[in-house]
Amino acid sequence: MQKEEQKKKFKVTVITPEQKVFESIADFISIPAKSGSMGILPGHLPVIAQLKIGILKVVNDGQQTYIGVCRGHFEYFGMLARVLTERAIITEYALRQKTIEELEKKHDITQEITEETRKVIQAIASLKNLRG
Repeated sequence: MQKEEQKKKFKVTVITPEQKVFESIADFISIPAKSGSMGILPGHLPVIAQLKIGILKVVNDGQQTYIGVCRGHFEYFGMLARVLTERAIITEYALRQKTIEELEKKHDITQEITEETRKVIQAIASLKNLRG
């Protein structure tokens, strides 16, 4: 019976550039894909999806874990679900919306910095062209 139950589960890993944030087995996960929320059960066809800011829900034996994710990619292949994301915050059911707001705020700041960096690079390129 133990082996039969193992077949009904798959491994889930959530990774950011800094660290592995979460790893467990699961019977089900729900991901915040850019194309809409997506549920994955064991044996799902292989899939790759882009993530949007949202909550990843991992269910194992009725226990639910909520993880806020900020953009990235999701892949499921061969009973392994992997989430590669810029940021991940393990949270609670009641704090899901607050977690999303925190991730959006950090994302907005990152976007502003990226835009400012782009402007500086353009200015440097323009100066180099003037020197000719």
